[in-house]
Amino acid sequence: MVTSNEHALALADAFYSAALGAGTWYSALDGLAAATGSRTGQLIAIGADAKVPINVMTNTDPELHPAFAAVRGGDPAVNPRVRVGMNAPILRVFAENDFISAEEHKVHPHYQEFARPWDVPYICLTTLDRRDDLLVGLAVNRSEREGHITAAEREVFATFAPHVRAAVRMQMMLEEQGGALISNILETLSLPAFCCDAFGRVRLMTQAAAALVAGGRTLKLKSGRLSACDETGSKLLSAAIEAAARSQDLAGRMPQTVVVRSTVPAESSLVLDVFRLPITSSELGLHPQVLVISRGRDGADARRRILLQGTFKLTAAETDVALLIAKGHMAEDIASSRNVTVGTVRVQIKSVLAKLGVRRQVELVAKLAQL
Repeated sequence: MVTSNEHALALADAFYSAALGAGTWYSALDGLAAATGSRTGQLIAIGADAKVPINVMTNTDPELHPAFAAVRGGDPAVNPRVRVGMNAPILRVFAENDFISAEEHKVHPHYQEFARPWDVPYICLTTLDRRDDLLVGLAVNRSEREGHITAAEREVFATFAPHVRAAVRMQMMLEEQGGALISNILETLSLPAFCCDAFGRVRLMTQAAAALVAGGRTLKLKSGRLSACDETGSKLLSAAIEAAARSQDLAGRMPQTVVVRSTVPAESSLVLDVFRLPITSSELGLHPQVLVISRGRDGADARRRILLQGTFKLTAAETDVALLIAKGHMAEDIASSRNVTVGTVRVQIKSVLAKLGVRRQVELVAKLAQL
């Protein structure tokens, strides 16, 4: 329970700290669970297609998440909790006995197949945000031993829900601004580029990209998601976007190439590069996370520059040096052309090697060729 005003303020601050990257959503949700006498704090995002790419839950077995997916836990037709959240007014608080009777609770398939086996048979939930085909919800899950949430605990949950909503919206806004900055950079380079979120929905696109989907011969937007006009290309593109959104390590930042055929037989295919954006990853993942760039013959260096600075976080100077190395220039020549010392160039080369995860310049050249 909340023991003092200082405790309440610290709990609210934990959510704002998570939004700003100074804390974690897990620890903030864990604090909310403890304050309401509950086993588990939960922040979940659900799409209209019942996909659940974001499901932060505290104090649970990691195997709970695949089990939730296996029983189609994000489907409102299957899960009464999701059904309530899909239709509820924003910040309206529901406990389990508000939407399901004790008799139905004992026999309903979702409780028998998932909630009871994983010991989360009771819940208190609210809808934090609803936009397009996305629902963001907050909940505390309770064990069989803890039972239904009490009136006092429910009041604590209701008190903090607006703070959680504000923190979620804050983080989404900050991360969308980061995506917009990258989109603006691409716009100046006249590159066809799409910024997508973990659902594959296009959050931002350049004018050149908009022209591609408007043409309707290679790419299209389907329910806000980027899709290819041919079925095979569409499956490959969706898989590449999903893989990029999930990638966390250095290898995952290398672009995946997808070839999309035109619906006009005489027209050449479109080559797309799909990779993860450099925006700081969060436990939510509702912001633009994946960049899809259409490869053009005249924009190879511009495209490499975006990949090096965006994905591998090279500075502008390091990027210039890397591109010159790729063209066969030696450190002495690079120093002369850039009007810096050879020592400075060698320090920059060392930094480039480290950021791209290679040890020698020959490996660097090979890796740059893949870009």
